[in-house]
Amino acid sequence: MTETKWSSYIARDFTRLQYAVLKKRDSSKEAIIIVHGITAEFHHHEAFADECLRYADIYFPVLRGYDKSPKRGDIDYIGQYDDDLFDFIHFIEKKGYEKVTLAGHSMGCANLLRLIQKNKRAASEYLFIAPFFHPTLPVYHEDATEQSTDRTDVDYTVFDKKVMLLMTLYKMNIHRFNDRTVAEIPDEFNKSEKLTLSFRLLASRFLERIPPELLSDIKDRVSIYVGSKDEVLLHDEFKRYVKEHWNVKVHIIQETDHNHILHHPQLHEEWAGK
Repeated sequence: MTETKWSSYIARDFTRLQYAVLKKRDSSKEAIIIVHGITAEFHHHEAFADECLRYADIYFPVLRGYDKSPKRGDIDYIGQYDDDLFDFIHFIEKKGYEKVTLAGHSMGCANLLRLIQKNKRAASEYLFIAPFFHPTLPVYHEDATEQSTDRTDVDYTVFDKKVMLLMTLYKMNIHRFNDRTVAEIPDEFNKSEKLTLSFRLLASRFLERIPPELLSDIKDRVSIYVGSKDEVLLHDEFKRYVKEHWNVKVHIIQETDHNHILHHPQLHEEWAGK
């Protein structure tokens, strides 16, 4: 396994945020930035880097609120992740790479949609792995927002009704409840039992509405992969949705699930061959 190296960058509000260098190669011309889901699943991303066949350096930014900062499970304002990720992309671009590729896993793919809506040139290429684009899309299992280690290694709970209520208040310009807890996940970076996530953190990970044309004019720079045994996605319904809205092909990787797809050899062989 490649040795992971930890470092930090300074965001526009002068906060120092953590990132990991998952793979570093001599004279790499491409940088891959991978954005994690509602749970970081760090060991799966380390395995992604080990399997990756691209001759590229691979970076893993820990999203604000997930790391060891004092304000854990929360951020300062809705949309702060967009600013943080654009700052990180700029930080990586200054290293002199010829190409920057953005990859997302699960809810990290929803963050990529937010970046693409603001700037379709945010990256040269986009990789979506087991995408969780929006909880209201009819392409997910009914219990997609409540997963347990009893049946899978995905482990989190989102309080859907509370999210809907707070979103209604937010749209009415009532913001004083934006810090309320709406999800519980394993705490991977502080080893306590659970990390609670605020409404404004979770709302910063999704577009309120996904434009039907969002990926249509950049589809030649987009790759989407889903496992046939994904516990969150209904892959056939998702494949139809993506075809109808963006005319983008969804690649199905057989016999793998929501997390293990990250390091499935077929995914990396197909993606490297593009």
